[in-house]
Amino acid sequence: MIETMLHPTALARKDSIGLVAPAGQLPNISRFETGIRILSEMGFEPRFPRTMWPGYGYLADSDTNRLAELHKNFADQEIKGLIAARGGYGCLRLAGDVDMQLIRRERKMMVGFSDISLLLNQVVHQAGLLCLHGPVITSLCDCTPPALERFYHCITGNWGKGITPKNLEIIRGEGEAKGMLVGGNLSTLMTVLATPFDFSWEDKIVLLEDVSEPLYRLDRMLTQLSLAGKFDKVKGIILGDFNFGQNLDFLEKIRNLEYIWTRIKELTRTSQATVWANFPSGHCPDNLTLPLGATAIMDCGSGELRFE
Repeated sequence: MIETMLHPTALARKDSIGLVAPAGQLPNISRFETGIRILSEMGFEPRFPRTMWPGYGYLADSDTNRLAELHKNFADQEIKGLIAARGGYGCLRLAGDVDMQLIRRERKMMVGFSDISLLLNQVVHQAGLLCLHGPVITSLCDCTPPALERFYHCITGNWGKGITPKNLEIIRGEGEAKGMLVGGNLSTLMTVLATPFDFSWEDKIVLLEDVSEPLYRLDRMLTQLSLAGKFDKVKGIILGDFNFGQNLDFLEKIRNLEYIWTRIKELTRTSQATVWANFPSGHCPDNLTLPLGATAIMDCGSGELRFE
């Protein structure tokens, strides 16, 4: 891992933003078009292939083309930042060939979540460049006004502003826990275990979120992480949204969330890591943009997540 963490160049109004698709195919063009309109209304100039992405099964394009697109957008001097079109699946197939020297040299803002969190954490740990865990183009239309405001402030360089969620649940913790913020989508993070793209969680603050996963699968993934030693020396865990889908009623969703919170508390009992839950991040309208690679402070007294 590179010791010196670089900050990406902040975006300014009228800057061109490259829209890239390193993962899944676009299932809904209208959501993509709405995301483009939102970016334009913020004052930016979205740049994307005019023929869109042709599709390659469940992928946006072939591995070769998706990788080339990523590298082209980092190398293009007219493009000042990159935002993923959507998540899905596909970043793992590119992981071994991403040009980290190019990414570190260009220092461009990169934003996404879900499957994109694999690429973000790889850039943080191998290129030493801070990335933003936040909305993709196709999820901007779902974002609440506070989420859009946070997104705008972060891509224009003001990612250091603290967050004090109204409905935060402090499962365990007193005082402050401090460490580099990493993580993202739970299912995606599981795919890098025992691969060259895995990274240490020691002394880190780890964000975990997921969508539409049955309770037993979430339990299995968390238990596997524990058995792999991931929780042994972690400083803190922030549990974001675990969108259980439309088939569960409100009370069932609450019971499922409380089960996840309790299971994490059990799995971290030896490390006594600080654990927060119900943090507005992930597959939810209040998907607040977070700086992966930044030093974060979980202040249990105020319930604020601060950044240095």
